[in-house]
Parts: sequence; structure tokens; C-alpha cells
Amino acid sequence: MKNSVRIVALQALLMAVVISLAMDSINAASINIKNQCSETISACATCGICGGQVNCYALAPNNGFQVIDVGPNWPGGVIWGYPGGSANPTDGNNAKPQADLAEFTIGASGEDYYDISNVNAYNLPLLINPTTIAPPGQRQGLECGTPICSIGNIYSFCQSPNYLTGAVGYGCYNVDGPGPVATSGTEQFANACPDAYSYSNDNANHVYACPTGSNYEVVFCP
Repeated sequence: MKNSVRIVALQALLMAVVISLAMDSINAASINIKNQCSETISACATCGICGGQVNCYALAPNNGFQVIDVGPNWPGGVIWGYPGGSANPTDGNNAKPQADLAEFTIGASGEDYYDISNVNAYNLPLLINPTTIAPPGQRQGLECGTPICSIGNIYSFCQSPNYLTGAVGYGCYNVDGPGPVATSGTEQFANACPDAYSYSNDNANHVYACPTGSNYEVVFCP
């Protein structure tokens, strides 16, 4: 009798593990990072549970890509890029504060959240697009929407108090962006990219959400 009870308990435990793994597989997200620029770029990714690890990929011009599987739980996920094909994590870390960021929180109580941030700087045109939308999601406004930030000429755009970063990101610093309020400097970014964060508390209409289990693409030079 005791053996049969143990067998039933083990079977139930095994079934629970199988169901849990199946749900993780269903809800796991993939992000296709694409380079539609006319030059080679390096794209980098890290996250809040990545232990500081940064992975960088050299993406060939005109649709070079790298798919990353981030699983069902990817808090504090960040993707950014910089010109050139070094794909060196040290270069990537140096470029990050000089770049606009694609930010993700995957798997927060059944929702994924994402945004484009120019809080620190801007360097490359960027788009986030859900490619597969999990039910019951639909494209409507901030629900499973597609934020984009594209500035044509960074040299004419980047005016005082903001200034060009130089190597390695070759961006434009948003000097007042880390602050809590809008300024004339952050408004330059807000006017150029209304879909993106222009300062740290710029929350209204900039956070997008889609059900967990959705997949995404991050496109440079869309």
C-alpha cells in the first residue's frame, strides 16, 4: 500500500514538472535583433538577472540578424547597438550610455513590458515590434504597439545643452535626461521621438505591453 502511494505521488510530481516545463516553453520569448542599416553594427544585450554578462553580436548591413531566446522571465532586459563590427562586450558597455535602448521586462504577472529610452542618449534609429502576439493580445495603441525612434541627421539634431558623444557609440548625450523633469534639452528628444522616453519620469504613453508568450523584433534603422 505504501509503495503504491509513493508511486502515485511520484507520478503526480513528474506530471507537475512536465506541465511546468511545457508552460515555460509556451511562454518563452525570442527576440530577433535585425540590422537594416547600410553599415555593420554591433548589437548587445543584457538583463537584470544576467549577472552583469553582456553579449554582443556583429550584424551585417541590410538585414543581418541574431535571434536571442530570453525564456519566460527576462526582467530588466536591455538591447542597444553601436557602429562597427567589434562585438566586444567592453566596447558594448562603453557604448551603452551613448545609445538609445530597447528595454524589456518579460514575464511580469502574465505581461511583457517594453519601451525605447533616450534618457541617456540616442545613436541609432530603433524600432520594437511584436512579431507573434500571444492571446488575448491585439495591436491597439500601447497594447502590442510598435514604438519607433528615428532621427535623420544626428549632427544637426544634437544642439546645446546636449552634445555628441564621440566613440564608441557616436551618439548624442541627453544631458538632462536622467533628471526627473522635462527641460528644453529633453524636449529636443521628445519632439524628435514622441514614442520614446526623453527623461527618467517620462512615463505617460511610453510603456507598451503585450501578453507573455509573445515574440519580438528589435530593428536598427527600420
